[in-house]
Amino acid sequence: MRRQTLGIALILTIVLLVPALASAATIGYVDFEFLFYAHPEYDVKNSELQQAAEKLYLEIEAEAEKLETQEEIDGLVAQYEQQFEQIEQQVRLDLVTFILDIIKQVAEEHGVEAVLPENSIIYGGINLTVPVVESMYKAYGISVPSTIRELLQ
Repeated sequence: MRRQTLGIALILTIVLLVPALASAATIGYVDFEFLFYAHPEYDVKNSELQQAAEKLYLEIEAEAEKLETQEEIDGLVAQYEQQFEQIEQQVRLDLVTFILDIIKQVAEEHGVEAVLPENSIIYGGINLTVPVVESMYKAYGISVPSTIRELLQ
């Protein structure tokens, strides 16, 4: 009786572990930094960010002329630095959110259950960087530029 119970327990353990082991093969990875810089709107968003910085700089210059003490000027500078950081964070958040949505979509299409950053992978896994880049550009209705295609090879 004891051997039969042990046998059943062993069979149940194997039945439960096999799917877990099989799912380990469904790990993907991406070069997230590459995806960030390859985003179809990266250059546009970066230009917008630079324009915002220039606008804030001009505003701070105009306001600083009206101030009398260095303490007031330092406070103004801190205020504008905070505004710029908020703009910068929003731009990054927009890009990252879009990329994460595309990664999720591509992972589901490829039957991948988990996606890690490329630098976390030692061995194995499925590289999803190329299909994610292609899907990002497809979402914008444009093709992947040749300069980015060359970097993917």
